[in-house]
Amino acid sequence: MSLALRKPWPRVRRSGQAMVEYVTITAAFLGFTVLSWPFLVQMINALSRYFSSLYYIIQSPLP
Repeated sequence: MSLALRKPWPRVRRSGQAMVEYVTITAAFLGFTVLSWPFLVQMINALSRYFSSLYYIIQSPLP
């Protein structure tokens, strides 16, 4: 049988589910990061103040 007479392999239609899941998860991570950015900045500032106050208490001359 020559190559011209052969039927091509049936192509399987793939829905691209993995790519859709990847895009959805990536968009969720980026969206949560952008939406929670002001909150994260406030949390980092609060943590900095907390540790500053601990060092102040430890270094204070009062017993």
